[in-house]
Amino acid sequence: MVAKFVLQWHLSEVCNLRCLHCYQEDHKPVSLSYDQLLQILDQYRAFLKKINRKGHINLTGGEPLCSPHFFKILDEFKKDRDLYSFSILTNGTLITDEIAKKISEYQPEYVQVSLEGGRNLNDEIRGKNVYKKVAKAIKNLKKYNLFVSISFTATKINYKQFPLVVKFAEKYKVDNVWSDRYIPLNEENKIDLQMSKEETMEYLKIMKEERTRLKLKKSKTTVAMYRALQFQMTNDYPYTCTAGKSLLTVMENGDLVPCRRMPIVIGNLFEKDMEQLYHSEKLKALQKDTTPDDCKKCEYAKKCSGGLKCLTYAIYKDLNHKDIGCSHEE
Repeated sequence: MVAKFVLQWHLSEVCNLRCLHCYQEDHKPVSLSYDQLLQILDQYRAFLKKINRKGHINLTGGEPLCSPHFFKILDEFKKDRDLYSFSILTNGTLITDEIAKKISEYQPEYVQVSLEGGRNLNDEIRGKNVYKKVAKAIKNLKKYNLFVSISFTATKINYKQFPLVVKFAEKYKVDNVWSDRYIPLNEENKIDLQMSKEETMEYLKIMKEERTRLKLKKSKTTVAMYRALQFQMTNDYPYTCTAGKSLLTVMENGDLVPCRRMPIVIGNLFEKDMEQLYHSEKLKALQKDTTPDDCKKCEYAKKCSGGLKCLTYAIYKDLNHKDIGCSHEE
């Protein structure tokens, strides 16, 4: 079965939170008009038909529910059920019972909300009373039988609280908890949040323990460990980054990048269309094997390709380096 071609679409940069680890810079947020958003969606539709692939859209922001066009875009998605599926990535704070019911009518594949630890630390990172609002949002979403996933961004200050997030997920009948590591993209963020190699390995061990615990008790909540380096703890098939290959990201101004966490601008969709940019020399260079020289003798090299590529790029501004969190010896 051919994997879906994923588009992560940042509907708007507007957000009602200001999280400690946020990637956004501190400036006036960008929002496109509805007609401009339709131009982007039309390009994705045409691109999927051209490559003869099914697609999937992760609709995000900022906070996508802050966009006045959010439900109008979902109306467009309804027309394309046979062409692509979609999911919603949200901070959860705006999901009332009424909003959850309305979202359920569009049948998203899942709704992802974010949580960064226990009540006190989560609210220190994401804002006052966010923990309580997320709990309420999940209750509302589960009331309408939606698949709910929790996203946890692991940093130096919160990784030890991953078990608290999993317990929260069990309590509120969340379907899935997944996590990836913090990427230091915002240079204005002076707080040291990036984990060391030792902290990364300790964190992956914590994840594995939680995953095993849930499996043994046959919990309906699962811990997903399919991101970079996580296979080292689980012996699962190594994760391969698909950014720029079967994943593209559209930023709030129409810029096309491989991934939000790898902000290499390929071009702007209002200057060149998606198909042209996908076949551009700039993106082709990223689609080639970018396994770092110091990883090529590793038994996992062909699939892992050096670990978390966006973290490597954020630190070194090139891809020819081994993931700083990797402890595997050649």
